[in-house]
Amino acid sequence: MTRISLEEAQIAAVGNRWLQERYYSSDGDTVGDFLSFRAVYEINPFEIGGDHSAERAIYSSRRRVIESMLGLAPLRRRPFASLSNGELRRVVLARALFRETGEVALVGGCGGLDSEWRGRIAELSRALRPLGVDLRVSGQPHRSKNESPCTASSASGSAKTGLPLMEMSGVGMSFGRRVLFKDFSWTIREGERWMLCGPNGSGKTTLFALITGDSPFAYACDIKVFGRRRGEHGVVLDGVRSRIGCVSSLQETYLGIPPEAQLDDALRDGTRLLLLDEPCCNMTSAEARSFARRIQKWLRAHPRVAAVWTEHRPERIPPDFALVKRL
Repeated sequence: MTRISLEEAQIAAVGNRWLQERYYSSDGDTVGDFLSFRAVYEINPFEIGGDHSAERAIYSSRRRVIESMLGLAPLRRRPFASLSNGELRRVVLARALFRETGEVALVGGCGGLDSEWRGRIAELSRALRPLGVDLRVSGQPHRSKNESPCTASSASGSAKTGLPLMEMSGVGMSFGRRVLFKDFSWTIREGERWMLCGPNGSGKTTLFALITGDSPFAYACDIKVFGRRRGEHGVVLDGVRSRIGCVSSLQETYLGIPPEAQLDDALRDGTRLLLLDEPCCNMTSAEARSFARRIQKWLRAHPRVAAVWTEHRPERIPPDFALVKRL
């Protein structure tokens, strides 16, 4: 039986890329390049001749089914570096399934994929059986039993009692013709606990990068952090970042920093805003519960700190996160 871990496949795929590349580069190799026959079978581009008819037959028979079931057609021309966490996981899964035969176990479950795509994995498994692949998922359920907070039709409001720590007004973000969000306004106040919701690729991580300043587009948007705009005279980026604690699954992927170590750094004296971007993405349910309890305990001891959590399985988020904002 072949074992596939989306976490390990994602780490291998990013290689030596850097975390903020998506905000600074609009070119480079595309998803289509990554999923090409030569890339999938690691064929030397300078090879002359060579009989790969058996591999080509397997690749051709599966490509249409896998790309359709995983919704990859809109991604093929996208730069590889521009993919969100969930989009990247669908791409690396497709690459693995293009070539594997027989029993294939997706270990660790479908972390990083939203509800729609977790459901499609089950459909994909059925579609692959006639093509010689028995795909099995272990470790996590395909769908959450309780996803109602992030599927609500409208966002919850704020009590509007604390000082504003982050304010954005009419912010939009697009990459070429692909619009992530537009006319987006949001205020985060002291002591608030928010869930930021949206499907894979909706711009949640990009929005966090605008707040932290990791994205250079922050200087072109109407955003105030701790009452000051980026680029305003006297505003030092390091000074702003020193008051923001961040835990992200992408830091684990690109930088190799475990979420527990990220949290050690984030829960420090001086943190006023805590941003949690799918921090439990690669955890078991027990690990996620322990992680969430630690965050909840710290936040209750620091009631003026604001926090925002993105997670495709909202039942993992502590009940204190009662405010909802949707992209």
